[in-house]
Amino acid sequence: MLGLHDIQYLYEFLFWVFIYLSLRLVWHLPRVRLAYGIAVAIFNFAAIVMYTISSLSGQMGALDAFAFAFLHSMVSVVMLTLIYKENKIDKEKRDLKEEKILK
Repeated sequence: MLGLHDIQYLYEFLFWVFIYLSLRLVWHLPRVRLAYGIAVAIFNFAAIVMYTISSLSGQMGALDAFAFAFLHSMVSVVMLTLIYKENKIDKEKRDLKEEKILK
């Protein structure tokens, strides 16, 4: 049915649903967002290393490896930038609330 010959897709779907629901419970914590951003950057860096090794061993063309590595580096940069900016905005909001309370 639809090319699904094994149950792996169901396991992957359930895994991502579990991750989504778990993150939804704790996403309001700045440390969780920062840890998530760093984890995504680390996984993307690992992908870059694997593409580089694949290219050097001849399993993948150099331009293909460069393209995929560039894509993963951009994802890492964007994720870390968004997390950093979001935490900075949250800090500024907290500071403004504290100023209003003190006045």
